[in-house]
Amino acid sequence: MSWFVRSAALVAATSIVVYGVATIEERTDPRWLVLLVIVGLLWGISLWPATVRQARTVDRAMIHVTAVIGIGFLLVATQLIRAQALDRERIQSRVVSTGTEVVADPRRQVLAQESQRGRILARDGTVIAETRVGEDGRSRRVYPFGPAAYLAGYYSPALYGAANVELAYDGALSGRTEVRRLREWIDGILNRPTPGYDVVLTIDPELQSQADRLLGGRAGAVVLLDARTGAVLAMASAPAFDPNTLSVGTRATPEELEAARAYWASLQQSNDGRLVLRATQGRYPPGSTFKTVTLAAALESGVANLDKVYRDEGAFTVDSRVIVEQNRPDPNRVSYSLLEGYGYSLNVVFAQLGLELGAGRLTEAAQRFGFGESIPFDLPVAPSVVSVDTGYLANPAGLAETSFGQGELLVTPLQMALVAAAVVNGGEQPVPFLVDRIQTPSGEIVEQHRPRAWRRAMSPETAVQIEQAMRWSVEHGYARGAQIPSAVVGGKTGTAEVGDRPPHAWFIGFAGREEPQYVVAVVVENAGSGTEVALPIGRALLELALGR
Repeated sequence: MSWFVRSAALVAATSIVVYGVATIEERTDPRWLVLLVIVGLLWGISLWPATVRQARTVDRAMIHVTAVIGIGFLLVATQLIRAQALDRERIQSRVVSTGTEVVADPRRQVLAQESQRGRILARDGTVIAETRVGEDGRSRRVYPFGPAAYLAGYYSPALYGAANVELAYDGALSGRTEVRRLREWIDGILNRPTPGYDVVLTIDPELQSQADRLLGGRAGAVVLLDARTGAVLAMASAPAFDPNTLSVGTRATPEELEAARAYWASLQQSNDGRLVLRATQGRYPPGSTFKTVTLAAALESGVANLDKVYRDEGAFTVDSRVIVEQNRPDPNRVSYSLLEGYGYSLNVVFAQLGLELGAGRLTEAAQRFGFGESIPFDLPVAPSVVSVDTGYLANPAGLAETSFGQGELLVTPLQMALVAAAVVNGGEQPVPFLVDRIQTPSGEIVEQHRPRAWRRAMSPETAVQIEQAMRWSVEHGYARGAQIPSAVVGGKTGTAEVGDRPPHAWFIGFAGREEPQYVVAVVVENAGSGTEVALPIGRALLELALGR
């Protein structure tokens, strides 16, 4: 057999192995096993000995048997190398749910106990989560900073796995990163404990404490962002859970395990969504805060400008649906500019505007703001939606209601914070981020987040006009309570109807000394008026941020 054929067979076999490892996850996958058979045949072609014709039959047979056994060993070695080296981490991290508990590889858990799990820190070094070793030598994960403990999540290898930052950054906290992959891989092969890295959040402890205190345990969420970078300075969610009880290790006592199970059962039975991070996973009708998106659609498409005048006599009928206006500042006045309609939150004005826009342009505008997509973030974010039923907006009444923030709209607080961020960023939405950096226990930076833009929601010209409208709303409209002395402030309140229950209270806004520096989104479930409930929370948080 020629040298060229043998070389080609060897190259083909190597390529197939690389392709199989890269594209097929399970080493027991039938496709991978078929590839191994093909590789064995190619190795046979490339490595099969060239025996001399004059050799005795018994010698040729021994040579062939030796070649077959050698190729078999090569195939076994390939499978072992894949399992021990390449698939080691995936196999060790496999988790099986039994319905009531989560079971993971105990050896990995023991190794995690032996290697100190990294800390989760606030931006100033305040410890949000850390592993402490007791007098009995047992390690325990604790969460000393209550206002942000639920952001860290929980780490419960003995029962419930992990959640939130503990889950999203489990690799770094356990001592595994892409940057130092080779060294960590060698440590894993040698079964050598690797110290976990610290994960430093963008959270400001004082702002987070204030947001948590202002919610006061009422169901809802607060998101405060750096307007330019997208850094999360505060992200509060209520009601929340205490991860200290849930976080039990593999060496937990029976009493600790029983306490964790009892607390988990109480969380499941409470039915108040304590395990849901409402800032990113809670979806609500946005009420009048969505008028910001409708206004952007109108200005961007040229359908209207801020000076266009609309008639509002207190009621507007669309098909058989009567939209009653409850927000007119003067019952004797029937004409309002679009700027005034936004500042006074006039539903009749925006219902007419929505009908002028049409479903297509309104939907396209919402999509430019990121509706319908998962926001890139360190934690999972539920996509916001314009309509659950694709035919809803084809109905004029449905389109009119959607235009002023009702209908089938569902948004997350993070989404609405990004709407405000687009306004003050010339139409661009930043990628929001909660984790600022990953560092060694000694403080050496391993990975550093770099702020970047996510998408363009509107033109700079449109953004300037909407910023003007939000500032007018605070200076002259119904958001006057958001004024902060010597500061530039803009905002929009919302009162979202939810059937027979009290409405959700909303506020989105921005503030800065000379130009907007921070944006905020607040929602309080079933709390009533956005002006009376959500706005004071947003204002207090923006004022504290400016004072910082």
